[in-house]
Amino acid sequence: MKIALLGFGTRGDVQPYVALGKALKARGHDILLGAPDNFRDWVEGHGLKFHGLGIDMEAFLRSPEIRRVMAGNWFALAKIWRQTIHPMVLNLLENTWEAGKDADAIVYHPKVVGATDVSEATGARLACAAPIPLFPTGEFPLLTPKRNFGARLNRFTYNGYYLARPPYLKIINRWRSESLGLGKGPALAPLGGYKGGMATRICAVSPSVIPRPDDWGEDMHMTGYWFLDEGRDWRPDPALAEFLDAGDPPVYIGFGSMTTQRPDHLARQIVEGVRRAGARALLATGWGGLEKLEVPETVHVIEGAPHDALFRHVSAVVHHGGAGTTAAGLRSGRPALVCPLAVDQPFWGRRVRALGCGPEPQRLKRLTADSFARGLEDLVRNDSYRTRATDIARAIASEDGIGRAIEIITEG
Repeated sequence: MKIALLGFGTRGDVQPYVALGKALKARGHDILLGAPDNFRDWVEGHGLKFHGLGIDMEAFLRSPEIRRVMAGNWFALAKIWRQTIHPMVLNLLENTWEAGKDADAIVYHPKVVGATDVSEATGARLACAAPIPLFPTGEFPLLTPKRNFGARLNRFTYNGYYLARPPYLKIINRWRSESLGLGKGPALAPLGGYKGGMATRICAVSPSVIPRPDDWGEDMHMTGYWFLDEGRDWRPDPALAEFLDAGDPPVYIGFGSMTTQRPDHLARQIVEGVRRAGARALLATGWGGLEKLEVPETVHVIEGAPHDALFRHVSAVVHHGGAGTTAAGLRSGRPALVCPLAVDQPFWGRRVRALGCGPEPQRLKRLTADSFARGLEDLVRNDSYRTRATDIARAIASEDGIGRAIEIITEG
């Protein structure tokens, strides 16, 4: 079967698709993975055919305008809407068509605008696969970390997805006509919905982390996580190995693809918080450009490493609450302090806390040395977090998320 996997966003959005693609290829399927252009070398390094979707996501998130948006300046978003966002959407649409036009089945991330239209044009089997719980339920509201509004209002919060297409509708309809040979598409559609009906919907999350809602239909699945094990052959470099051997297991601190307007200030608060807590820490710079400051002997700076390997060497993890990093941390059985910035990250922070795997989340943009020190002290000294994290890790290890997803995608 020819299968197009379309992932879009940061590494945490794309990595599950790489894991799924490798497993599908091993079972004899012809796989093409479409993703942001900056992931080409990484995807091809895993032996998968790659098609760029027309944007370098790392460069986009590093831009000054997006840093301002992520810091809460929505006027900056209005400024770049026409000159940056609209051309990006047109590139995404054209490349989505090129990536999916010959496929028998399309599996797409909800951020991939146009996947449903390609399926409508070609008749390909369609599955919408999300690394976070985005499909309507009355059991909890959409990515709202603290509130439960009751079944009716909880379900209502998911209606925002009906508004995903209207800002781009003119571009989408022109593309449908010129590239797909279709008439005008629906102005409003639920997540996974298109002119021909509803896609199969897959939530690639462990049911031990979020139980499958009882009110989901038969076409909505909770498979378990899709893990990409990249650390089998990874070994710490000499400097990191020396640091790990010099004392107790450190705390990992990293915020992945998240960027801030003042990364140097954030780094100073983190390093000072580590010092005040009397902890040892690994500080990963990631895409955020955290400045490599003069750090004490108790802090070691790395650019990054495979989480599945690195987390075996640490006592706890501090991260931004991205879906992928949250999954990796829970799988490792390490307690976590989540410092969210935006989007689904506050949800995951509250979920980690609700599971008993870590302390109260701290907003990244409000983080101070004092608050961070208090959070670290709680994280490393509260044995109940470690006990609960071990229990969750054991449950995750018993699941086969990729195997279940392949059954759904290939067998219908």
